[in-house]
Amino acid sequence: MSSSKPYAQSQLILPLLDAAAGRASISTRRAYDEVANAIGIDDTTRNHRVARGPRIVNAFEQDVRWAQQRARLDGLMRRVGPGDWEITDKGRTALRKARPGLVVTIFTTASGVALWASCEDAAAHLDDGSVQLIFTSPPYPLLRQKAYGNLPERAYLDWLTAIVASWPRKLTGDGSIVLNLGDAWEPGKPHLSLYQERLLLRLEDELSLKLCQRFAWQNPSKMPAPAEWVTVRRVRVKPSLENLFWLSPHDRAYSDNRAVLEPYSASMRSMLARGGMAAARRPAGFEMKDGAFAVDHGGAIPGNLIVAANTASNGAYARGCRAEGLPVHPARFPDALPQFFITMLTRAGDLVFDPFGGSMTTGAVAERLGRRWVGSELHLDYALGAAHRFVDPRRS
Repeated sequence: MSSSKPYAQSQLILPLLDAAAGRASISTRRAYDEVANAIGIDDTTRNHRVARGPRIVNAFEQDVRWAQQRARLDGLMRRVGPGDWEITDKGRTALRKARPGLVVTIFTTASGVALWASCEDAAAHLDDGSVQLIFTSPPYPLLRQKAYGNLPERAYLDWLTAIVASWPRKLTGDGSIVLNLGDAWEPGKPHLSLYQERLLLRLEDELSLKLCQRFAWQNPSKMPAPAEWVTVRRVRVKPSLENLFWLSPHDRAYSDNRAVLEPYSASMRSMLARGGMAAARRPAGFEMKDGAFAVDHGGAIPGNLIVAANTASNGAYARGCRAEGLPVHPARFPDALPQFFITMLTRAGDLVFDPFGGSMTTGAVAERLGRRWVGSELHLDYALGAAHRFVDPRRS
């Protein structure tokens, strides 16, 4: 394996099992795309071709085929036809989800704890009124039946609304919830699902959660998916945005935008140096007084677009997982997302909870910012690997 690859071949097996778990069978061709999306590789890696003797082959697709063979030899998958595979009972067991009611501490740090548990069971273990911020990225609906992981849209909305129902009472009197939700496409059609809008309506109508503000995360390195509409038929452009919804049951949720000020632009610094703007009337009708924008507040108030590439593939976390033979979590977000909201919506010492903890990015950022944290993860291998995000984790 080339050292330039952002993954190890063995780390393709768990995403491959995940992709196969909700179908009677999965074709190798479909497995290529699903595994690529799951681990978040870029176009260059996805399409890189190398010489194998007299043949030129796609290196990533060859690695997926290797993962299929490895899974077959380990009894995790079986071939059911030319190019078609299915997951075995042993393969489903290998996904190692926490049983209902099971809450196990995997490791602790100076400021936090990582739990192997369902998000519902983990939340039940938290004291009411103790959490300042719930920041999380729930799994997205894939609009197809799947025994493991994501759910069709209608069932997904019921499932997530029921989970969120317990969160408001866990919040402090001025606490917040931030949900990172990606788009989902209607099956077989170049149309977006409106599940996010339907979810927001249910969260307000059924749980009295108010939408404080809508944010967008722009990921310049996002894969051009769904491939059918973006790269094959060429009827849609690459979707590079994901939504983040800041919600709270409180009219006055704690927030301080002074904590997330951005550096002034060169033109703003020049304006401050000359004592602000001259009196003027703008075309839109606004009247600017002489000396407007003359006060230096230490930085500019940011907008609600967060630009952050999600390209980290060889940091201490990924290297540690590879060294232990653990899978790298396929759905990681960059530190910039939790950092922005933890900084703006919490104070030093506050408690941050991520119920879909994954690789515990939220917890690692919270700890660096001087907050306490709790993260829960349903899948044991991901919870074990998350310890590599921390300097001195104490494994249980």
